[in-house]
Amino acid sequence: MAPAGKKDAPKTPNLTLEDWGRHVAFGVICGSLTGFTVGAVDAFRMVKSGAVPRADAARVAFHEMGRSAVVVSAFFSVYQTVKCLCLAADVKYPEVRVGSATAIAIAPVSVIAPLRRLVPYCLTLVAVDTYHTFFAPDR
Repeated sequence: MAPAGKKDAPKTPNLTLEDWGRHVAFGVICGSLTGFTVGAVDAFRMVKSGAVPRADAARVAFHEMGRSAVVVSAFFSVYQTVKCLCLAADVKYPEVRVGSATAIAIAPVSVIAPLRRLVPYCLTLVAVDTYHTFFAPDR
């Protein structure tokens, strides 16, 4: 029990290997779908602006969609893995779990200049996951 006037830290559930697998699969699936969508929009913008000839539109679209999907899915699966590791290490505060997972997973994306354009989309995934995990009305 905490002393009078202080709140106990939230109780953390036990983590199994199956839970970790589900979290990583969720990260890969959601990250891939988000990356494909972002890549398609970027390719459309490049073709529409004239930076890419229309004849190369399909090739550029596949390259952009694939590149974005790999990067965002890798980010989100690393994010989910670190979040699970924090849970396994009995880190009680959700802010610490989300903050440390975000910092570790976003570092490679933000350091490499061509990938920086994906940072807002990666952080949007973190925001949606955080809301759903900790603040959703059914929790």
